[in-house]
Amino acid sequence: MHKELAESFLQCISHERDQDVEQTVTLLNTLPLKKLVSTGLAINNLTLENIRTGLAGKLYVELAPDNAIDDEINRGDIKVGDIVIIKPSSKNASSSQKKKHSKNQESTNDPDSQCTGVVYRITSQQITVTVDEKEEQNATKLYSYSRLHILKTANTITYKRMESTMRKLQEFDSIPSNKIIQFLLNGATFIPRVSGDTIQFHNPNLNESQRDAIKFSIDNEISIIHGPPGTGKTYTIIEIIQQLVKRGERVLVCGPSNIAVDTILERLAKVLPGNLLLRIGHPARLLEANLSHSLDILSKNSDAGAIVKDIYHEIDRTISSIRKIKSYKERKEAWNEVKLLRKELRVKEKKVIDELILGAKVIVSTLHGSSSKELCNIYNSTEKLFDTLIIDEVSQSMEPQCWIPLISHYKSNMKRLILAGDNKQLPPTVKTEDDVKIQSKLEKTLFDRLVEIYGDQFRKLLNVQYRMNENIMTFSSVQMYDGKLLADDSVRDKLLSDIPGVDANDETNLPLIWYDTQGDDFLESTEEETSTIFQSKFNENEALIAMDHVKKLIESNIPEHAIGIISPYSAQVALLKKTISDKYPTIEISTVDGFQGREKEVIIFSLVRSNEKFEVGFLKDERRLNVAMTRPKKQLCVIGNIETLQRSGNKYLDSWGRWSEENSDIRYPDIGDYL
Repeated sequence: MHKELAESFLQCISHERDQDVEQTVTLLNTLPLKKLVSTGLAINNLTLENIRTGLAGKLYVELAPDNAIDDEINRGDIKVGDIVIIKPSSKNASSSQKKKHSKNQESTNDPDSQCTGVVYRITSQQITVTVDEKEEQNATKLYSYSRLHILKTANTITYKRMESTMRKLQEFDSIPSNKIIQFLLNGATFIPRVSGDTIQFHNPNLNESQRDAIKFSIDNEISIIHGPPGTGKTYTIIEIIQQLVKRGERVLVCGPSNIAVDTILERLAKVLPGNLLLRIGHPARLLEANLSHSLDILSKNSDAGAIVKDIYHEIDRTISSIRKIKSYKERKEAWNEVKLLRKELRVKEKKVIDELILGAKVIVSTLHGSSSKELCNIYNSTEKLFDTLIIDEVSQSMEPQCWIPLISHYKSNMKRLILAGDNKQLPPTVKTEDDVKIQSKLEKTLFDRLVEIYGDQFRKLLNVQYRMNENIMTFSSVQMYDGKLLADDSVRDKLLSDIPGVDANDETNLPLIWYDTQGDDFLESTEEETSTIFQSKFNENEALIAMDHVKKLIESNIPEHAIGIISPYSAQVALLKKTISDKYPTIEISTVDGFQGREKEVIIFSLVRSNEKFEVGFLKDERRLNVAMTRPKKQLCVIGNIETLQRSGNKYLDSWGRWSEENSDIRYPDIGDYL
């Protein structure tokens, strides 16, 4: 079975990678720079401020806004950790560059006049991009240009690691003897173990379902912790890790994204000594609070790492001098000197890195980061590195991603696998749209497949939620969790008017409000784009209602930071920002997908869809709606056409519409009141 599974995934990964790259390349090649900026894929009008050596000896390229055009950077969708290309903008080469290239556009597309890196830090005043050794010479050439821009590009590294992992799985002659892998390949019968050990819990506030999940996970070789919204999944994982460390075990904690694992690390740092924790990954992608646990940084700044500091300084001095050297021969010699220094640096750093890894009890990384050479090279000096693997947010991970730590650390012969997530929220992001079989194969997570095979034999549901008013929770509980969710007493009846200083009125005394936008005044529109990939929907008059509701909340003394506004459509998010952000800049406005894992006191949810054909698009996805309606603590305000939902032919949407008519405060807006 393992060979067939691996082969099937290899085909899917190859197709998915091609689709991802093709979509990005299509956008970058067909849309003008101005449109790329408006879609969030580019930032223009930048100048090169400085190039320096930063954390872990990496080269940092610092970019600032061109004050002649703008005094702030429009960040778009570019964020820390993204891979970007820094390019000269057209019609801005220096005189020497213009002589070298007869055509302006030629100089901007010259691969030697651009470099690729990772966004390390981004503010309204500066973008810092880290670049690797091979890009250093190109980076220094950017000084020749007066104006630059950056483009967000596809990241193929994860695909390569998934493919490498699947090929290694294929190479096994038979199903591996490791019991965990046998469970994953349906080659073992699960027999639950119950130890007589009494656990002394570190966290006294854990509820019964959390305690049960913790004990079960520690006792058994495989377990799934099913954590619906607000049920304290992360606190449960933290307690498990504390218990395992107390037993002398070494734990590898992984997740699909940096934010997922950094959230765990941030909380772990409050309950475990810092010297036991280590974070693998590019410093640019880590939360600032976790940089003190970064392997890259510790290898340079720890006592053991002091021996390499002189080499860093020498590299820095040499790179700084290169920009002043005119002779090609001398520049080449200087770069050769940098290469030799870096070779010496790698040898000395490896010893430091090995000591740091072997000294840690909990190592945290993304799923693909778990196969880093720093970790895998350890097996040259030790047979076993980890006892337990924990994968958080498994429902947001493609299954091949989950195999990366399992195969990379197969030599550890780990005795325990703990999966945590919620398969009733959004699945992993899949770019494939032209092949339904591949799309469904990649969207079916390891969580889903194991539940199909084993049912609830090792799934433990956390059933008490600490986020939502009970009325907000109820529809989600009934539809998605078999009615098993319970609201804790601390949140069950809480309203916005219970917040100190907030006025009690019709806007703050209700947990569920629905502005029903039936009629021709609230019809949706389609974004006009040169690229069909970005043809998104928006609804101008829904945005006006959202603005009005925000105004009423603010007048009732609800602070801006307590309000979140979400929509399934990026065009509607852009419109909402344009309508609301100037007056209320700290209100967070996002797509539903971008808000998963977040919460606010009040959420305004703009559905957008309102048309004569009752087409609902993204709203068909129950998991996306489940994410949306479980973000608020004290009020969910929906703006949308109930008739469109009920006549869409979708059973879930029809049920939601009918339930809301019975349980929400339904309001029928007159557009004349908002114009």
